[in-house]
Amino acid sequence: MIDRSSAYKLAVYGDTRRVVLRAVIDISSPDIVFGVVNSDGEDEFSVSGQVHDHVFEIVPYATLERNRFILNGAFNLFPRAEVDQVGFIGASLSKEDGTFSSPVYVEETFSNVLILQACSVVFPTAVWDGYPVDFKIEVKQGGTAYFVKEFKGNTKREINVDGFTVNNPDAIRVTVTKWSLPYRRLRVVEIIHGIYEEWDGNVIAEFSLKHQGDISCLSLPYGTCTIKMDNLDRRFEPRNKAGVFKSIEERQAIDVSMGIRLPDGTDEYKSVGMFYQYSGGWKTSDNGLTMQWDLVDIIGLLQSREFIVPESLPETLEGWVAAIVAQLGVNFENRYTVDANYADTALIVSNAEDVSGVTCGDLLLWVCMASATWPRADAETGKLAVEPLWNQGDKITLENLISYPTMKANPDVAAIIFTLNDGNDTKYVISGNSTSSSETKSVDNPFIKTKEQALAAARLMLSTFGGNQYEISNCGNPASEVGDVDTIWLDESNATTARRIQQDLSFSSGVLSNCTSVLLQADGAFLFQNREIITSSGTWTAPDGVLKLRAILVNGGSGGGTGTDGSWDEAGTDGTDGQGGLVWAETIEINPNQVFNVEIGRGGAPGESGGVTKFGSYSAADGQNFDPNYTDIASGDAFARDGVQLPTANTGDGGKGGAGGVKGNRREESGTDEEGNSWSRTVIDNYPGEGEEGVSGASGCVILYWDIQ
Repeated sequence: MIDRSSAYKLAVYGDTRRVVLRAVIDISSPDIVFGVVNSDGEDEFSVSGQVHDHVFEIVPYATLERNRFILNGAFNLFPRAEVDQVGFIGASLSKEDGTFSSPVYVEETFSNVLILQACSVVFPTAVWDGYPVDFKIEVKQGGTAYFVKEFKGNTKREINVDGFTVNNPDAIRVTVTKWSLPYRRLRVVEIIHGIYEEWDGNVIAEFSLKHQGDISCLSLPYGTCTIKMDNLDRRFEPRNKAGVFKSIEERQAIDVSMGIRLPDGTDEYKSVGMFYQYSGGWKTSDNGLTMQWDLVDIIGLLQSREFIVPESLPETLEGWVAAIVAQLGVNFENRYTVDANYADTALIVSNAEDVSGVTCGDLLLWVCMASATWPRADAETGKLAVEPLWNQGDKITLENLISYPTMKANPDVAAIIFTLNDGNDTKYVISGNSTSSSETKSVDNPFIKTKEQALAAARLMLSTFGGNQYEISNCGNPASEVGDVDTIWLDESNATTARRIQQDLSFSSGVLSNCTSVLLQADGAFLFQNREIITSSGTWTAPDGVLKLRAILVNGGSGGGTGTDGSWDEAGTDGTDGQGGLVWAETIEINPNQVFNVEIGRGGAPGESGGVTKFGSYSAADGQNFDPNYTDIASGDAFARDGVQLPTANTGDGGKGGAGGVKGNRREESGTDEEGNSWSRTVIDNYPGEGEEGVSGASGCVILYWDIQ
C-alpha cells in the first residue's frame, strides 16, 4: 500500500470528501535519443542536460548579475553540481535595455523522432531571473529550419507552439535578442519535444482504470486506463491538418494521480499508475469534440511483444528482467525494479532456443515463477516491479462499503503438471487442493529443471486456489495497490483478511465512487504441509524430518488507555487505542528434533504494554508494528490489530481506548417567592463523568509452518 499521512487516512473514508484528478500527458517520441546542446556560450554553472528532464523549477542561487539576489537565506551561494536544478544558463549578459550585443541561442539536438507537430520552451518563473521579450523558436532537420516562430513583446514564461509538421526533426533552437531585465543571462529550464501537459477534472470528462495481477504467475493480466477528454479545439482530431494527431504513437506515457482534499485545504496526491498508448488505443466521438484514450500499463506493453534474444544470455533474475524491459526501447531500460533480496537469484536456461520465439510476457512469467516472485506495474512509479508478496494493506470497515461484501468460491485445482527442463522432459505431478476438481494446470518453464524447483513454484500457485473470493464495492482508496492484504472488519471483534487481486476506480463528474475490488482468500493450506499455533508457554519439539520452520512470533497487545474525566467545562478525552503487538516473522534453519522454549506474551492491562513472546532465541521484541495489522498469508488470519473493542484471544490485538467522561451540565435559576423575596439556585442536570477504563490487550502467540523433508 502506498504511504499516506494520518490526515489522508481520515479523509479518504470521511463522511464528506473531495477527490481531485491529475493526468500528465507526454506526447513525445518514446524512442528519442538526446544529443549535444549547442549554444553561443554557456555559463560555468549551467547544466544543459537538464533541459529535457521534465523538472520545471530551478534552485535559486547567488550570482553577480546586478540586483538578482538578496541575502535572505533563500538563495544558495553556489548550485551543487549535478544535484541542484539550474537548466541551461548562457554566458552573455543583456545590456541596460535588455538587448544582447548579439543574439544568444541554445540548441538541443536529438535523433530517432519521426515527426514533430508541437513543442514548448519553459523559462524561469522567478521574477529575479526575467524572461525573453523578443525571440524565435526554430525546428530543424539537417541544419535547415523547417518551422520558425517569432515572438515580439512576450511576457509569458512558458511558450507552446503547434500547428506545424516537421518530419525527422533533429534540433530545436531558441534564439533571444532581448530579455526582460538588464544584466541577465539567457536561462532555459526545459525544451519539450511534443506535448507535455497536466490535465485536471476540467479537461478530463470521464476516467476509469483497472488494476489487476496474478500472484501465481499462471497468467499475466495487466492494468488498463480509459481517459475521455474534451477536444473542443480539435487538436487531436485526425482530420485536422493543423492538429497533433500524427504525433500520437505507441508507448507514449500518461501519468495519472488522484488526490484527497485534507482538512487543511491541501490535496494529498497518490499516483495510480503510468499508462501508455498502444496500437489503436484511441477513438473520437461527438464529431471530434471528445477524444478517448484506451491505455495499458507497462505489463500490457510487454505481454504480446516478441522477445529478441540478446547475444549474451542473462543468468540472474534482475538480468532477465532488464533484458525484457529493454525490448521496449532505450528510454525504457531503467523502468523496472527487482527486490534486492531476489535480484541475484540464479536463473539459467540450457540454451538460447529455450527462450526463442516467445513473448516478453511469457518470459516474464517464467522468471517470476522460478524465483518465487510475481510481476506488477508499480502504481507510484509506473515501473515493472518484480518482488515477493507482502502482508500489509487497508483497513476496511462496513461503514466504508456501499454494500455487504459478496463472497463466492474460489476455483480449485486437481493437480499441477510440470515438464522439467532436465533433458528428458520429465513429468512431475503435484497434487492440487481438491482431487475432485476437473481443473489441472500444465507448466513448461525452461528455468525449472528439478523437482525441488517445481515444488517451490507450486507452493505459490497453490496458495491462490481454494477458499473464497470477496467482491467489495466502496468509494475507493487511491492508495490501495493490487497485492495488498486488506482487513475487512465485519464487527467490533471479527475481521477477515484477503489479498487484493483486482480493483477498479471510476471518476466521473468530479466524483470517485462505486469502485469495486476483488480480494482473494485462498485456503492457503498448501503453502506448507503443516501448521501449528502455540498459545501457551512451555516447550515445542520439532517433528522428525523437519529442518526448516516458518516462524511468526506475536507479542501481547497493549491495553487501551483510560479516558480522562469530564469537567464542568468540557468532556474528557478518549483514551489512546492500544497498539497491536510487535510481530517477527522469518524462515529459520533448525536442528533435527530441536527443542524450543516458548514464552507467550500476556495481553497488556489498560494503559500498559503487552508481554514479549519468545521462541527459543528468537523474540517478537525484534519485530515491528504493522499498519493496520499483520496478516498470515497462508491462513488469512489477522494479528496485532490496533484499538479492538473485543480483542480475539491469542492474536496480539491492542485494546480499544476508554471513552472520555461526559461534560457536566449545570445551570442557574432565579426568581421571587410569594412574599417577594428573591432566590437563586444551581440546578445540576448531570455531574461530570469519569473516564472509562480501556480494554485489555490480547495475549500473543507463535505460529509455525513446516514441511517434512
